[in-house]
Amino acid sequence: MGSAPLAAVAAPEPPPEPALGAELRELEEISLALEQHTLADSTRRAYAGAWRTFAAFCAEHRLEPLPAHPETVRWYVAWMSVQTDPDGLPRFSVATIRLHLAGLAERHLRDGFLDPTGHRAVSDLVRGLIKLRATRPRRMRPLLLDDLLRVIGAMEHDVYPAGISAARDTAALWLGFAGALRRSEVAALRLTSLQLHPHDGIHVHVGRSKADPGNALPDVVVLPTGSSPVTCAPCALHRWLALVRLTETHDPTGLRRAIMRQLFGYQLDHHVCGAGTAPGLISSADLTAGTPLLRATYRNRHSGRIHATGVSGDALHTMLQTRLAAAGIDPTGYGFHSLRSGFVTQARRNGADFRDVRRQTRHRTDLMVDAYDRDYVPLAGNAVTDLGL
Repeated sequence: MGSAPLAAVAAPEPPPEPALGAELRELEEISLALEQHTLADSTRRAYAGAWRTFAAFCAEHRLEPLPAHPETVRWYVAWMSVQTDPDGLPRFSVATIRLHLAGLAERHLRDGFLDPTGHRAVSDLVRGLIKLRATRPRRMRPLLLDDLLRVIGAMEHDVYPAGISAARDTAALWLGFAGALRRSEVAALRLTSLQLHPHDGIHVHVGRSKADPGNALPDVVVLPTGSSPVTCAPCALHRWLALVRLTETHDPTGLRRAIMRQLFGYQLDHHVCGAGTAPGLISSADLTAGTPLLRATYRNRHSGRIHATGVSGDALHTMLQTRLAAAGIDPTGYGFHSLRSGFVTQARRNGADFRDVRRQTRHRTDLMVDAYDRDYVPLAGNAVTDLGL
């Protein structure tokens, strides 16, 4: 390799910019603001990290990162394919390598250059890597109903201040299991996302999500009233939101006493969602604010606080693993997605058909449901049951 950096042919120079009047300058600011919404924040962060790694690789090898030559990208893919972690495992999975290439492509196209990742030489290299590393996709183990109830039962619901986090985490678990929601969807919910229904329980409007970034598809999932207070997702949300309401309406000096009364008075032994003769703990008037539904909590041995800041998807993942360990369940292989896969697995084991499952999970086809079946419900629709064994 010579001393001159290897670079792709640059796009032609743009024509001189015309003089912009005040109105056009304002429209330009609006257009720039709209561009910020073309990618999700998580995708934007991932692309930025990918670009930093690629730029460092190019700097080390004296290669031009922008615009990059396809040969540079090939070398970068080859470099990623041989990187390992301290355990000797691949540092970059095929999915991560694809994400890095997507980040490179986005940066080039955004800056007006040709996309070097679309070159045949690059795509052939990635295709070869996929065949070399052909493995089954790793899926989270499903958390079924019995284990979920075990996790909830291990929490300190009637202890102050631990009961505050227990109420929030129980609500989060039912949103993931009964609602079949992804962790990003649960973390994004607002109070206005909930609608109390006199017959169905609670309607949850998911809104824009990973599966529907344009927010154009039907987005309602239902949390029905449970047959008992322990398995009632609406009751869990009523308990949590009643605590949130206390933090917003009580003077700080009397807040601790009010929360303790709430924790001790409304436990898991009776419905609090309005399913019985008594009214629910909250009403539709408590769901008019656009504030986060699940909020961060802080507690020490003597006091607890509910913050205005919402929880993150990563925090929900960590919470589930912590709660599993506290319940005596090995958290290995589990994550917050285990609740969604647990919904599919439990429903299919109980006889639900594909369409019924997709009504709640919002999968567009039966293929994903079938994937759960093959791994976790192998006897569902299997002709081996018709052999007369």
